[in-house]
Amino acid sequence: MGIQRKRTKGALSTLAVTAAIGVVTATVSVTAAGPAAAVPAKLVQDYSCVFPLINADPIKITITADIPAEIPMGQATPAFEINANTLVSSRAAQGLGLVGARTLEGKATADVTVNTPSGPLSGIKVENDVAKGNIPSPPADFSVIATGHAPPLTFDKTGDGSIDVNNISLHDMIARDANGKPVQLVTGKDTFDAACTLTSTDKTLHRFKVVDNNPTNPTNPTNPTNPTDPTSPTNPTNPTNPTDPTNPTSPTNPTNPTNPTSPTNPTNPTNPTNPTSPTDPTNPTNPNPPIHLSYGLTGSSAIKAANGTAALAGGIEADFDLASGTYNADLTLNPTSGKFSILGFLPATAKIEFQQVGRTNGTLNTAGDLTTKSSMYVKLPEIAVFGIPLGGGADCKSGTPAAVDLTSEGRFDPLSGGKLKGTYTLPPLKSCGAFNDILSAFTSGPGNTINMTLAKQG
Repeated sequence: MGIQRKRTKGALSTLAVTAAIGVVTATVSVTAAGPAAAVPAKLVQDYSCVFPLINADPIKITITADIPAEIPMGQATPAFEINANTLVSSRAAQGLGLVGARTLEGKATADVTVNTPSGPLSGIKVENDVAKGNIPSPPADFSVIATGHAPPLTFDKTGDGSIDVNNISLHDMIARDANGKPVQLVTGKDTFDAACTLTSTDKTLHRFKVVDNNPTNPTNPTNPTNPTDPTSPTNPTNPTNPTDPTNPTSPTNPTNPTNPTSPTNPTNPTNPTNPTSPTDPTNPTNPNPPIHLSYGLTGSSAIKAANGTAALAGGIEADFDLASGTYNADLTLNPTSGKFSILGFLPATAKIEFQQVGRTNGTLNTAGDLTTKSSMYVKLPEIAVFGIPLGGGADCKSGTPAAVDLTSEGRFDPLSGGKLKGTYTLPPLKSCGAFNDILSAFTSGPGNTINMTLAKQG
């Protein structure tokens, strides 16, 4: 039979571990016959959990409780308290801070096995509440502590048992901003889920024995210690000791020296090959891998000297480093065209293309302030006045790259996007044909503006 469970709602499990994005609480469901019988139990586990925005990130859970070493058979165990301290990385705090999150709460489910004298009870799923915890600002590693209680169990067979924590999963997690409003880490949802994988090897929280609750009788049978009575005919078995004279044969025990062969165990030193695991330092990239973010781009640029505007469209692929708050990106601006007014009355049109030089880079802090720096040639394949082509061509472009610096207008949210604005100088044109210098005078110069909106994709 194994374990008989009390017919109380929720008495399905033996242990629960609760975890949050870095917040984990735990409850285990085997307890003592009494506080005096309890002994400290401790389990430290490492997990990798996949979160929105930051993807995979490690958490470390330390579970502690006072659990009995012996549990009387046939007696229901009272629920006991267990504590879980979860260490969350500064990277997680940084990612949550970027989207304005200040607290975290939700639910977690633990996969638990109780190994009983009658066999294992596996596949036990236990759901627990994750208490609200603060996210530090500025970002730093932080711990969240939670407690839980477990339902009673009754064992009907004596023997050895243990409690194993196999895995955890997070669900219905809610990140809230400073005003208590949910931050949507998943588009259109106030909650998110995170699957976790156990990356360490230890699963056992506690080992225990189920003992007969009336052990006094069984001790009597152990009174075969009476054979110590020399009168006991059983002692004649002692004469077997005389066989000790055959102890010369026991020198055959010297064959035991063959045990020294166990020194062959030194082959275990091959385990030092484990140091190869330090090859995981190939994971220098893994500790803080960049986050890849994709945005669509729309907007416009006003050319001051030419008295006109050109529409902008394209996209940007960014690799964001949470630890430093910096990113590098590939910017794409689609070919466009603009209508201008030269000298205030000559209608002109121009086809415009952009050729990026290097990568766009910048910073994003937890206050939502985004900066971006780009360098690009502005190309003019065709320039016309009154519809009459006056210049352009494949080689017509700014003589040097234009430096375009933008800053966010309001808070930039990496999960949704935001608005950017800035000014730039358009360098003089070259290779634009016979009217190059004239066309350059009416297009190049400072005071040009850009306004654009980035919208998260994917």
